[in-house]
Amino acid sequence: MSRRADVVDELSADHRAVAELLARIEKAAPGSAGTGAPPATGPQDAEPSGEPGTPPQAVAGGPVPPGGTGAPPDAPTTGDAPTTGDPADGPAGTADDGVVTLVEALSDLLLSHCTEEEEYLFPAVHEQVPDGGALVFTSLADHLAIGQYLTDLQGLSPGDPAFGPLLDGLGSAVHTHLAEEAERLFPAVRAAMAPELLETLGERLREGRRELPPVTPPAEPAATPEG
Repeated sequence: MSRRADVVDELSADHRAVAELLARIEKAAPGSAGTGAPPATGPQDAEPSGEPGTPPQAVAGGPVPPGGTGAPPDAPTTGDAPTTGDPADGPAGTADDGVVTLVEALSDLLLSHCTEEEEYLFPAVHEQVPDGGALVFTSLADHLAIGQYLTDLQGLSPGDPAFGPLLDGLGSAVHTHLAEEAERLFPAVRAAMAPELLETLGERLREGRRELPPVTPPAEPAATPEG
């Protein structure tokens, strides 16, 4: 009979969800959100999106064929070449709106995760884990840094000069936090605390979640067929 998910299982699942959502933001806003820093937890072999960048547009008005007299009669004259947009771009602002939606979802997920750690895990860590106070202090400092970045990002759009640097800072802080807990806090918790207590704490965490509306990350956008 398999055991029920304990508090570390639940919080580790949060870590994976955070890492996946942050990776989506990094794809949607290249150059931001700590691009290049590997996720501290979650899938390490995430597949690339498989969507190449904007394809180069054909150059209008190529060389005149040998022996030709110029462009064919129905070809556009110089300066009248039709403009070709990428239909995947959609209406102006759609891409920025998508990034903002992802950041808002990440904010909800991170705030929920930090609150659950502070309510259901940290008090037991203080009491039962050697050097638990130092471990909790480190995580709480991470929570404060993450919360400040989330506060500063509120109301900003990707076009704001401060958006990119703040998103970079948030990504770096999140990666550091996930790694610190996955490599130090969670192993120390499992080594020091009885499995029965961890399962009890996991059940309490789930009970608390049942009283709150679920935090659901936005769905992946449907692929746009190329015409």
